[in-house]
Amino acid sequence: MIALKVSEQEARLAFDRVPHERFQKARSRNWRVVHGGVDVRSVCWLFCWAKTGMNSVAAAEGAQQAFDEVLPFRFDRFDAAVDHEWAREARYAGDHATPSLEARLKALLA
Repeated sequence: MIALKVSEQEARLAFDRVPHERFQKARSRNWRVVHGGVDVRSVCWLFCWAKTGMNSVAAAEGAQQAFDEVLPFRFDRFDAAVDHEWAREARYAGDHATPSLEARLKALLA
């Protein structure tokens, strides 16, 4: 799990500002927080939105701002360290893959 730097409520408010209906509908399925920590697959989901915005500049900018507000690393740093294709694959990985994904992400960000 990746520790949030804000409360779950503050994270929800940051996500409320992302101007894209599909993002809003996908939140409940893809953003998983347990005891103040977020699943690495959820981080990758948010990164993918921040990277592409589903072809919406406004959605990408909103997701980047939310990324910077809620996670302990900035979007620009994450983008420089993590390959977008790896993140895309990681976001769809099963529960069994979570420990190895977390280890890989920590190594990439070190």
